[in-house]
Amino acid sequence: MSRRAAFTMIEVCCVVAIIGVLVGLLLPAVQSAREQARRTSCANNLMQVGLATHAYHTAFDQLPVQLSGTDGSSQRRADNDRRLSAFVALLPFLGQQPLWEAIQSPLDPDEDFGMENWGSMEMYGGGYEFDEMEMDSLGDVSEADEDAESSPWPVGGPEPFVASYWPWQIEVTPLRCPSDPGSGHPAMGRSNYAVCLGDGILAGNSGPFKEVKGTFVLDDELAAQTDAAMRGMFVPRVVTRLSDVTDGLSTTIMFGEIVTDLGDRDIRSEPIPGPADGSGESLRHSPNWARGGVQIDVERPHFWYLTTANTKLAVASDQRRGIRWADGMPLYTGMNTILPPNREIVLVADQDDAAGVLGASSRHQSGAYVCFADGRVSFVSDSIDAGDSSNSTVYVGSPNPPKSKSPFGLWGSLGTRASHEWKATEFRGAESI
Repeated sequence: MSRRAAFTMIEVCCVVAIIGVLVGLLLPAVQSAREQARRTSCANNLMQVGLATHAYHTAFDQLPVQLSGTDGSSQRRADNDRRLSAFVALLPFLGQQPLWEAIQSPLDPDEDFGMENWGSMEMYGGGYEFDEMEMDSLGDVSEADEDAESSPWPVGGPEPFVASYWPWQIEVTPLRCPSDPGSGHPAMGRSNYAVCLGDGILAGNSGPFKEVKGTFVLDDELAAQTDAAMRGMFVPRVVTRLSDVTDGLSTTIMFGEIVTDLGDRDIRSEPIPGPADGSGESLRHSPNWARGGVQIDVERPHFWYLTTANTKLAVASDQRRGIRWADGMPLYTGMNTILPPNREIVLVADQDDAAGVLGASSRHQSGAYVCFADGRVSFVSDSIDAGDSSNSTVYVGSPNPPKSKSPFGLWGSLGTRASHEWKATEFRGAESI
């Protein structure tokens, strides 16, 4: 009687070992292919934002304004304090016409308008042109506030931090990078893309206006500083056009990629307040200030120290990088070309509407995507020439006076629109679309 042929234990072990080796070899390749697909999708989304901006420019002969909207009332929720991001105006050009129409309607606060169909819930003066176009604070609610909460939401929406206004909670798909896992509370609708404000800090959160009893009025000093310091494609509360670019559309950054906060003390998404001088001057004079202290964890250089004795995070947990797509404050939808990509973010004050050092960042390895004013998307390496990051930014009263070339090397020159910086022509992106 013949015996049935079978595998020996040695043969089984050999087969298992071979399979294990093959899996070990193939898995990184699969993961790499998936990440490459996510990178391609991210670049395509950013390109879509760039094309939408060009379509907007064709329609209105200007770019959408960062920090735009309505003002005129000191009553809470009666207007949006001219705090909206440029992405709100871009909605119809991003395939989001229903969301745009909802924002432009006086919505009933008690009506959700079929939110299950919307997806994830998680200039002025002196040569400038006028743009005509919360998580709520805890505390006692006045009778006026109660009346406001029972009234229809205003046309254009309330302030972009009002969490109970459902359009601000919607995730706009073209504004998200697939490599960024951020979702859910305490964030509202997230954005992985930000407008480029240039290589300056001062006036990045105000433009040439100050608020007086609920109305924004031109301030001569702020207007002068805005003209000097805000040298990017977008200028807060100011109309800009493609014709304003004299350094070349192909070498002027229009949008940059940013990470959204995950609550893990990442130096790219959770800001710390800068030197407590009350004016932000120390940070403007030395943008890499945080590198000289004990705030960054030396064992995990992409994170702040865990102990509050060493590092005090600025603002609250619902006030972090990229977690409000509709909010035009720099922390949420602005970036500058001072520190190279994936460096720390620092605010001039302990409040979310402060200006600061807020660079590009991404969940991709070793860099971030940017969209140039001609619509081209390129990947910028963390190692790009960024000059001397301990140098002062450009503003009135700075060692680097107005109209100076960017002190931040090739990276800084790519952020300016009209500084006659031929150095920007040296840029060769690692990837271009």
